Amino acid sequence: MMYPVIELALAMAGVGAIGALLSQLRKAHLVLPVVLVAGLGVAGWYRAIHEAFALDLLLYDAPWPLGLGLAAWAAAGASGFVRARSWPAVVLGAALFGDVAITTGLALAEPDEGRRARLVLAANGASLMAPWSSATTLALGWGGTDAVLLGLALAALGYVGGGTRPEFARPQVARAWPVALAVVWMVLLTWLMALGNVLDFVSYAMEGLPPLQPGRATPAVGVVAVLAGVVGAEPLNALVAEHSLALATTLRGTWAADALRIGLVVGSGLPALLLSGGRVTTGLPLWVGQVLLALGFLAWRYHV
Repeated sequence: MMYPVIELALAMAGVGAIGALLSQLRKAHLVLPVVLVAGLGVAGWYRAIHEAFALDLLLYDAPWPLGLGLAAWAAAGASGFVRARSWPAVVLGAALFGDVAITTGLALAEPDEGRRARLVLAANGASLMAPWSSATTLALGWGGTDAVLLGLALAALGYVGGGTRPEFARPQVARAWPVALAVVWMVLLTWLMALGNVLDFVSYAMEGLPPLQPGRATPAVGVVAVLAGVVGAEPLNALVAEHSLALATTLRGTWAADALRIGLVVGSGLPALLLSGGRVTTGLPLWVGQVLLALGFLAWRYHV
């Protein structure tokens, strides 16, 4: 017979996985509430939440400060206020304004699907370069000089010539508010997974990897992070990763945070490619190259 805490964690992990898949949809702000209601039902069934304490748990245990900051950042980027269509402008723009802003601008302004695919992946790689360049770096922190060099190398794989000067456009509120609302639902989904002990088990797994996989723990976490980046929206992944790292109090060094940061950013390149409408036959080999470069860097740089 399975322990109730494990049953709860598995059930809430299933809810979280469904929510992660649906978080990639353009209508995520409409479908994620259904997942949240199901998650509340699961938590109630296993008596992980009581109506007398539900409001306090919601107010004080959900990651609101980080989540609302991510919602504002993602909404600003999704408003399409910047249009960069040359490789240097895309890389610099991703570092300064964030990958969401540049990817949105490319989807709206770049008519060539092949160029769009390359430039979206270049922007995604460059989002490692500054603390505010991606949802992941906002949540997990900046990787320093290593992150700048790796970001440039990843962006270089998407190099393409030509393009025009960057332009600024009037922000489109109709594009922004659904993204902000979707991130708010992701905050609640992260809270439910934490309530169901899912994030505790994630933290235990990271803490237990170094003795179980000596010298291979860092790329192993990187691989899992890449897969998570493919499956779920980056703000949700960033919230889950930040909370899990906070629970993993016995971790030493920055290897786990760096592996999560790099893996989540690189993994999110594939959904960005698909959502932007870039040519898959052009972008997919480049994305695979970025994944191999990132995992190779982790294996070389860290021996944990």
